[in-house]
Amino acid sequence: MKHYTIIIFGGTGDLSRRKLIPALMALADKDPRRHFHILGIGRKPFDNKGFEEFLLAGKEAHPRVGLHYMIADIEKNGALETLQEHIAAIEPEEPAGRIFYLATAYGFFGKIAESISRCCNINDRFFTRIVAEKPFGSDRESFMKLDAELLDRFGEDQIYRADHYLAKDTVDNILRTRFSNPLFERVWNSRAVERITVAVHETMGVGERINYYDQTGAIKDMVQNHLLQTLSLILMRAPDRQNVLSFRKAKTDAIRKLKFRGEIRTGQYGGYQEEVANINPGSDTETFAELKLHSRDRRWRGTEIVLRTGKKLKKQEAYIEIAFKKEPCNAYCEFDLPPNKLILHIQPLENVELTINSTLPGEKVKLTPVKMIYCPTCEFRANTPESYEVILEECIRGNKRLFMSGRELDAAWQLTDRVRKSIRQRKPEIYEPGIDF
Repeated sequence: MKHYTIIIFGGTGDLSRRKLIPALMALADKDPRRHFHILGIGRKPFDNKGFEEFLLAGKEAHPRVGLHYMIADIEKNGALETLQEHIAAIEPEEPAGRIFYLATAYGFFGKIAESISRCCNINDRFFTRIVAEKPFGSDRESFMKLDAELLDRFGEDQIYRADHYLAKDTVDNILRTRFSNPLFERVWNSRAVERITVAVHETMGVGERINYYDQTGAIKDMVQNHLLQTLSLILMRAPDRQNVLSFRKAKTDAIRKLKFRGEIRTGQYGGYQEEVANINPGSDTETFAELKLHSRDRRWRGTEIVLRTGKKLKKQEAYIEIAFKKEPCNAYCEFDLPPNKLILHIQPLENVELTINSTLPGEKVKLTPVKMIYCPTCEFRANTPESYEVILEECIRGNKRLFMSGRELDAAWQLTDRVRKSIRQRKPEIYEPGIDF
């Protein structure tokens, strides 16, 4: 039996209750050799039993998952002085590893890291890893300060910067689809690709996140992390070597070569002003953003890149669309036929769709777009692991490929800051909820 201690800062938060705890239960269920000792840290006045009832809402805990709670207001000095005692009390033997999961606002990361390094035994007999959840700052300056605080207390090999989109099965399979299929890799360039679109559309509004979201907006909430990270996997060149450092360098280079020329649309859904009236009347925060980028990489010179995200839109969907050029076409060239497209659906379904032009049964002349769809869950009836299962599993294994480096985030923030600066004096256009952009 291998014992792991998981300390969750923000243990009573939405992320912990809806994602982290269910993911740990699932991981325990998959491997009978694992036992998780979970210590949730929060301000709510729970004892261990109350914490368990709050998390599980009447369901039974997994027999190899222990749930424990520590009351601490991390805004107050000295709140974590007894952290080591609480950890020691729940570890029946020396663990195989400890994971400190920072599911709090980024402003607390430095203080938490300092407390961990000061109070907790960090030795070579078991691993100690810090998982930091996005957002990483609000601009490049705040990110650099935040990252320096983490690196001042822990080594780069101990820091895991998580973006759950990278753990989604379709996103994780982008490189396998590209590099294992010469059919795709040979046309994966500007000679064949007209446009790349990465989109995340949501039907819901801001909801309970209004205080956070109004200070953030669509660009910082989605473009800076999810969309740019996904795009980097599309644009990156093959790593020089099969290791994490080479992989991360290729992603960073792809982001650094992106150019923003001021081509952007921003919007705000009708009704947002009523939601924000009590905290920021007249807010100019964008709930929709569509921007065009270009790459300085010779491989992608001339290909249009579109990133789009918004709330209260017509469909709930996330996808990557590769639209191929219609030329050259030497025969059966019909002007009104759409281009060939490769679409990687991220949600709600995770499948791969290739659109080609062909005749329908019985038709001899008329060409029609048809879809060739590969649906893993349909074909193999597989249960795709939830993103946070993958994040925690890879952290336990020590595999950092799905986690971001500081250099990647630095490059993403430099670009995001330029985009944000371009809309500083611009009001977003109002759009009707349910619109199809």
